[in-house]
Formats: sequence, structure tokens, C-alpha cells
Amino acid sequence: MKYRKYVVDSLYKVLTEGKYSNIESVSAMGRMEDKKEKDLYLFTFNGVLENLIFADWVIAEYSSVKLRKINANVLNIMRSAVFQIFFSERISSTRIVNDSVELTKKCLYKSTRFVNGILRNIVRNKEEILIKLDGIGGIEGLSIKYSYPMEFMKLIVEEFGFEEAEKFCIASNSKPETVFRVNSSIISRDEFLKKYGGKYEVKKTDTSNYGIIIRNIHRLQDMDEFKNGLITPQDESSILVSEILNPDKDSRIIDMCCAPGGKCLHSAEIMKNTGKVICCDIYGHKLKLVEETALRLGLENIEIREQDGLELIPEFFESFDYCIVDVPCSNTGIIRRKPEIKYNLRVDGLKEIEEIQYGILENASKYLKKGGRLVYSTCSVLDNENINLVKRFLENNSEFEFKGFEVGGKVVSEGYLQLYPQIDNMDGFFIASLVKN
Repeated sequence: MKYRKYVVDSLYKVLTEGKYSNIESVSAMGRMEDKKEKDLYLFTFNGVLENLIFADWVIAEYSSVKLRKINANVLNIMRSAVFQIFFSERISSTRIVNDSVELTKKCLYKSTRFVNGILRNIVRNKEEILIKLDGIGGIEGLSIKYSYPMEFMKLIVEEFGFEEAEKFCIASNSKPETVFRVNSSIISRDEFLKKYGGKYEVKKTDTSNYGIIIRNIHRLQDMDEFKNGLITPQDESSILVSEILNPDKDSRIIDMCCAPGGKCLHSAEIMKNTGKVICCDIYGHKLKLVEETALRLGLENIEIREQDGLELIPEFFESFDYCIVDVPCSNTGIIRRKPEIKYNLRVDGLKEIEEIQYGILENASKYLKKGGRLVYSTCSVLDNENINLVKRFLENNSEFEFKGFEVGGKVVSEGYLQLYPQIDNMDGFFIASLVKN
């Protein structure tokens, strides 16, 4: 089937060229017409990325050639096959092997016998492979079973403890719901559900007042509700950032690191297209996407500015009622959306990230008016990027303190919230609300 070639091409682009998996998958599916092909593509592509270390471990058990010496496309053909052999009940092992061998013939003919021999060996020894994996145990066992590099796995176990770390891995390897934010400057969530509830399989999110879950969507760009700016994709935990900020109408807001625009544009919607939101980011090409989304959402109260959050701007001093400080981070809370994060994270580079986060927060604090509010957020589950960093900031800036808030019908008097995929069934997120006294 054609989808297998698309999977191999997409794996090459993500694993070799560094493309983002979510963007690549949308691009690839846009070139496919058959729904079954699209479903198989998405299942296999995401599955390989989620289980890459496991697949490589299995292949290495039966390959006489080191993995690094195998042609990249041939290796991706075998990875795809191994994933399906162990995780798919819909496709027979015979079909998996035969299709993979046929694709290898077209890709690199001389590797055909090599691929055929390894895959048939794996099929014959499937149960023995699983028994061997169960016998490994410990952090190494978690690393192989859930495909986390050892250094990263050690970090997660240190952060959560062994049992909770395994739950985190399981949740981060699961498929998340497709969540959208309803554009409240055009239509309320209740109105949207009343008008379109019969058209889609849709329901409200449990915590956010702006989120909806829509199932069985095949091409977002074809939805009239998307094209007309009524909805935009954003996970529930990310929606909560602006919901907690909850800016008043006619306020001035600065978003220090705005791309791809979810939080700054949501804040603009909450203000009903009044006031001004200064949307800053270091990357000009990402700001263009923010501008395009704002146009689709019908928002006119935003201003795009190419600006490094680490560069202090004197003209901004005490100029804003609200600051959004959603800083670059390890992205450890969104692995279920971008599985390649597991393989790209440099644990030895986390200290450098934390200093960037702290520098951006310090600058933002100077832009806030007295009595103004600031929300600091990351899509990380690591305390050193989150609560520990904010407490360090508060120790050095006595005019700031936590500000309690209400979310999901509950009062969070502590002034901060840590969300985990294995507990809250959302992306991992940290959100802290601070006030400048």
C-alpha cells in the first residue's frame, strides 16, 4: 500500500532532516486521498516515533550490520514493520513482511534479502523477544519498552519516582484528543455546540471554559468553522494560560514569546477585540503564522513585533497591564504530540534553557505596571523549569507575589498549577500567576 512509502519518507524528514512530526504528518496526509491509507499512515508514522528505541533494539538483536551503517530508508522500512508486528492487530505479519520487502526492492534492491531475513526472524521469535524485554527491568527496561533515551529516562525517574515515571511514559506515548479553542470574540462555546453539535462528534473540555473536543476530523483546513475563524486547535492546558490571565477589556498585554500564537490570540479574543496585544517572538517566519491566524480569527487588536525576549526594551518599562511569559522549554509535557522530543532533548543543556527562561521572566517583570499581573508558563513537567525557577524569581523580586485564581470551578489559592498527562489527561503544563504590588 502507498501509505508505507509515505511513512518512510516522513520518518526520514523528521529523524534525519529535523522536521516537526506534527507538521510533516499534515503535509503527507494532504497528498493522500484514501481515508484508510491516511489512517494507516498516521497510526504507523506516530507509532514508530513513539517506539523508536524499542524498534531499534529489536532490529539490533537480529541484524549482523550495525544500525548506523544501514541505509536510512531501509532502516525506516524495518522500523515501520517492527512497530506493526508488535502493535498492530489489523495487519497480518505475512502482509507486513511482504509489503516491506516490496518497498525495499524499490528503495535499495540489494538490501531485499537482508530485510526479508531479519523481519521473518523477528516474526518467528516475537514471543521470545517480549520475554527477554520483560527480563531486563529497571530504568533500562523502561528506556527500551517506552523508547526514552537512558539519560532522559533517568531524569524522569529522578523527577517522579519509578512507578509514576512509567505512568508518565505510558500517557506520553498515548494518542491525545483533538482539542480546539472556541473564538469567544465571535461565538460562545454553548452557541457553537448548539449550532454545530449535530454536524460533528463534539463535547466540552472538562476544565477549560473555552475548549471543545472534536473527533473524527480528517482535514482541518477543509472545515468551514476553522476557515471562518470560529475555532483554532490548542490543547486544553495551553488554553488555560490565557483563561487564568483573564484580561479586562481595553488592556495592554505583551506576550514575550508568542509563536505559534495560541495564548496571545486567545487573550485578544477574551478582550473582545479591544485593547492591544503586543506579540513578540525572535523568529520572523513564525510571526507570519501568528499574523495569518489573527487574520483568520478576525482579530484587529494585535501588533506583531520581531523581538528577542532576552533583549531589554526601555520603552516597554511599566507599560503593560498583563504579561504572558510562555518561555522556551524542554517540551517534556507535549511528547504525546511530538514524540521526537524524546530523542532530541539534551539533558546536559537544561541549565542553559533555565537561564534563558529566567532572563525572559526578569525582563517581562520590568514591563509590567504596578498592580499588573503576569502569567509564567511552560509545557514542561520538570520542577527546575517551573516552580523552582519561579520561587527563585520571587526571592529576587520582593514586589512580586503569587496571585490565586479560579479555573475549572476550583480556586487555586497557591497561585500556580502543574498539570501532568498521566494525571490530568492534558499536555503537561506549568502555569503561575504573579502580581506586581
